[in-house]
Amino acid sequence: MTTIELRTSIAADLDQMSVEMLESVSRYVRRLRHHARSRGPQAATSRQRRREAAMLFVKNLSVGGEHPVPADERGIDALIAEKYDK
Repeated sequence: MTTIELRTSIAADLDQMSVEMLESVSRYVRRLRHHARSRGPQAATSRQRRREAAMLFVKNLSVGGEHPVPADERGIDALIAEKYDK
């Protein structure tokens, strides 16, 4: 679908909406635009820090049991194998 086709389709749909529905759509679009602006480069940095912290937590998890986790296993796969492959 081209941009022109999309705009035409949106305009046709808007023509059929009630005033209340148009106001609701307008508020929704404003919230989306505000949310996108407020989540600038700092949000990406924050997400990256949280992801790195989560990965560090997973790497430092220890497993207890009769059999040690094989050295070549990684992350959650090793935990699942330790629990279910007996």
